[in-house]
Amino acid sequence: MKLADPQKHWYVVRSAVRQEDRAATSIRLAGFDVYLPTMRVERKHRRTNTYSAIEKPLMTGYLFVGFSSFAKHFGMVRKCDGVYDFVKVQGEPIPVSAKDVIAIQVAEMDMRFDDTRAARIHRREEAKTRKLTVEMKFPAGREVMVSDSKHPFADFHAVVDEVTKTGNVKALITLFGRAVAVEFEAGQLSAVA
Repeated sequence: MKLADPQKHWYVVRSAVRQEDRAATSIRLAGFDVYLPTMRVERKHRRTNTYSAIEKPLMTGYLFVGFSSFAKHFGMVRKCDGVYDFVKVQGEPIPVSAKDVIAIQVAEMDMRFDDTRAARIHRREEAKTRKLTVEMKFPAGREVMVSDSKHPFADFHAVVDEVTKTGNVKALITLFGRAVAVEFEAGQLSAVA
């Protein structure tokens, strides 16, 4: 993806419902710079139980158009296929700074808008395996509390000893004056601040 030209004047265009791609293509063919911010989300297929990533507009019904500094062809853009109109205040299109458009593009390239497993791994919110994800959340030595109200040790404080091969957390709880190792599922614990 090429970053937005900072020398251009950028404006927000409203497209017809679910016509963002069509509008972007039409504006691009008319000879203008256009940027349609997108995000990727995962969908689970009902029959096969497999996940696939789909790309959809970040701001439904809106995209950015860049004009050179010497000419602003609002009428030509309005005539493009799929375009509804510009976002206006008192009848005048509102300019958007190139810096803001570039910031959105950089965030998109950095996968900050995506809701996929690959994006969560990239942002270090998740690891490649369940065990590594649990180790990220509950490193050895971290103080935790048993947050599952149905567990016999509910509201007990513990210290993480290790994460097992299955991704469960082995934590040390003080019972009758000595530390006892108890195995928990990750969802039964919460980190203590």
